[in-house]
Amino acid sequence: MTSPRLVRAAPEPLPARSDDELMTLAQAGLREAFAVLVERHAERLVQVCARFVNDGELGAELAQETWVALWTERAKYRADGRFMVWLITAARNRCRNHARQREVVRRHAETATHAAAPPSAEQIDRLLLEERRRRVRDALARLPERMREAVLLRYAEELGYDEMATVLRVGESTLRSRVHHGLRLLRGLLEKNR
Repeated sequence: MTSPRLVRAAPEPLPARSDDELMTLAQAGLREAFAVLVERHAERLVQVCARFVNDGELGAELAQETWVALWTERAKYRADGRFMVWLITAARNRCRNHARQREVVRRHAETATHAAAPPSAEQIDRLLLEERRRRVRDALARLPERMREAVLLRYAEELGYDEMATVLRVGESTLRSRVHHGLRLLRGLLEKNR
């Protein structure tokens, strides 16, 4: 009679692992695990930062700085299933610090095309859509910072109020109020500037 052989299961490939598992591996120094996290969430982090600073190019730079800081501070992460909240909190803090240090001035490049040929219907539609987006961005930028952050986290990042409370360190009822009043003020600003 032969004794049973113990067979080890093959390790799960890195891309199939959860964010918490990847961070635990990164905490142990496995750069490949952190690289999977970066690949998985890079685009969203750039969007988060771009929305906070209202500048896509600057948002990409701040997202990169956030990743570097997270690698450096990886030992502080607690695997509790809330990696995205931790990531967005770090990005928000990085963006706020940047705004304070350099007193970032919002800039919007006006796109005015002066072509010899009359614009096509498609070009007009694109210009109108960009104009609407610009008006919303401008109105968002005019909201008080606390309301703007709450509205962006709720609607742009689609976070629940419990997750927002963790990111902003404010009670859920306060956040509901900020979102409500922020939307009302935003609507007023948009109607006023028609």
